[in-house]
Amino acid sequence: MATQWYCQLMGTELGPFTSQQLLDMARSHRLMPDDAVRKGADGAWVAAHRVKGLFDDASASTIIMARLPPEVRQALDSKQETTKATAAPEPRPITWYYISDHNKIGPLSFNELVVHGREGRLMPHSRVWSSASPKWCEAKDVKGLAFGQSAEG
Repeated sequence: MATQWYCQLMGTELGPFTSQQLLDMARSHRLMPDDAVRKGADGAWVAAHRVKGLFDDASASTIIMARLPPEVRQALDSKQETTKATAAPEPRPITWYYISDHNKIGPLSFNELVVHGREGRLMPHSRVWSSASPKWCEAKDVKGLAFGQSAEG
């Protein structure tokens, strides 16, 4: 049976997730190093950064680099430095997520998030997160959101 993981985001327990789903959440910044996670339904809650491999940078694997001959490693290192210096970073679109009835909704554009608020699907006290934010927050704290008639105050 596959390992099941649970996480706590702004006081809400979410899960179960597979190991791959948890890793995807960490890589997309939906799960932060100080968020609480547990392995299995009865596991102890720990900070996510304590889960081995969850926040390691897979693109900079020291295991692979250590096995290369020194001259190849040096050539790769200098090529990476040149690429970093000359390549302009491509802007990524900001994506939004929110939690509704213990389910994650998203990714959404900000305009879609506004529509969800106006239609009453996103409530003022719903937890929201964007790819530009380090942490989850309440929807009422996001500038530019409006809430429909059916939304709680």
